[in-house]
Amino acid sequence: MGMQDSQASGSSTRHPIVVPSRSDSLLRAMTEPVGGPLGKHTAPGVVNPGFFTVERVLILMAAVSAFIAVMGKAHCRTVGWTTPDQESTVCWSLIPNSFLDDKIGTLFPFFSQGSPFDQPVLAGWIAGITAWLTASSGDGALRQLAFFDVNAALIAVLWIITVIIAARTAGRRPWDAAIVAASPLLILTAYVSWDFWAVALVSLALYLFARRHVLWAGGVLGVAASAAPYPVVILLVLLLLGIRAGMATQMLEMIAAAAISCLLLLAPVMVQNPPAFPDYLKGLLAAEPSESSIYGGWNIIAAQLGFPSLSLGMTNALSAIFVAALILGVAYVALSSLTPPRVGQLTFVAVAGFVVFNKTTQPWDAMWLLPLVALAMPRWRPVLLWQAAIVTHFIALMLYRSKTLGDIGNQHAIDSPYFVMAAFLAGAASCAMIALVIRDIYSPRHDVVTHGIAADPQGGVFLEGPRDPAGALRDHEISTRGSV
Repeated sequence: MGMQDSQASGSSTRHPIVVPSRSDSLLRAMTEPVGGPLGKHTAPGVVNPGFFTVERVLILMAAVSAFIAVMGKAHCRTVGWTTPDQESTVCWSLIPNSFLDDKIGTLFPFFSQGSPFDQPVLAGWIAGITAWLTASSGDGALRQLAFFDVNAALIAVLWIITVIIAARTAGRRPWDAAIVAASPLLILTAYVSWDFWAVALVSLALYLFARRHVLWAGGVLGVAASAAPYPVVILLVLLLLGIRAGMATQMLEMIAAAAISCLLLLAPVMVQNPPAFPDYLKGLLAAEPSESSIYGGWNIIAAQLGFPSLSLGMTNALSAIFVAALILGVAYVALSSLTPPRVGQLTFVAVAGFVVFNKTTQPWDAMWLLPLVALAMPRWRPVLLWQAAIVTHFIALMLYRSKTLGDIGNQHAIDSPYFVMAAFLAGAASCAMIALVIRDIYSPRHDVVTHGIAADPQGGVFLEGPRDPAGALRDHEISTRGSV
């Protein structure tokens, strides 16, 4: 059954939903060719829309986007994933390359001794199972293509599910999920890696948290942490918000549930091949910084100008210092703002900061942020500009790699200064988004999500948690004043 166009509570009563084209200037202009924004006398969410409910329209948008994303990989699906051709045509994907490079067809990641697979544990599970499913599809390029197609189909399904979850998590603003459904960033990068599994799981966890299923949310975040590192940051954010709301014990129970689910996923690996996971962690510490990180960018510039480059030890130290400073900054915002930050806001700030400071960051890591930005700051103009910067970064990385890995001609490649400029632009765009969200936290009148309401749609148990009377009164007064 479709969502009753906006219910955060799950009741059968219909409630009015927010129509972004009425308030977002960019969407207002974009809807002119199809008749302009929805009229003020309509009542979306109250009047039955017939077949085309919000969710069904969003599903259609996501399905079309997923199909366009597959078409973007058509060149490599036809001629194969070979360097530098796959980089110069921007159809590179880690998934089919890992199938060959990591011998996934014969070595089950993490379980088989000698497997060179260096992605997270959940990605190893998925890669091994999908390789088994494609065992009868042939050998060589045929099986590599089948492996990619199966993984892409699973990601497409996850994309649609994530859009539905995002719409339901957004409360009275289900249309904000269109940021995920029709994302240019996802069209370019959704099939590049297994990261979207973490995106889907985190979205589910935030939905469960909004519905007050705290332990289940923790369990899902624990599984998500086996697919990408950033769910750990989200757990810390929820702990900080729990401390402010006087519910630290409940948040610690959620973290314990996350640890248990993560260990349950890891236990078969430790039993079957004990050295595999410790070797994976050692590999993370021994990994050189990615070209897209601030550390790798410095090393590229240093090599051009003759400056000293950062050693691996210095890179690890700086990365740890910056992440620690990020956590302290997030803690300050969580505990010092006059109104409690919304869950979507603070999780976006923390995860976006982690993407900026992470040693191994890649442009496709920005997909982690898409459902979070839809909850934190669903303003289409800045969100699209930010995505444009990330897309530029990804294309620049591909063209830079086609130059360095294949010694290809300048017609289909770029030199390091242009790539570093694109990476800097993407990092600056992420920092600008962080600044805008922090502004909304300290000045709630700018927050489009809480216009007309005082409650956080994703607040879950925080909306009913114990708190000192003075603090509760202050937060209520300021929230009400900021939403007018």
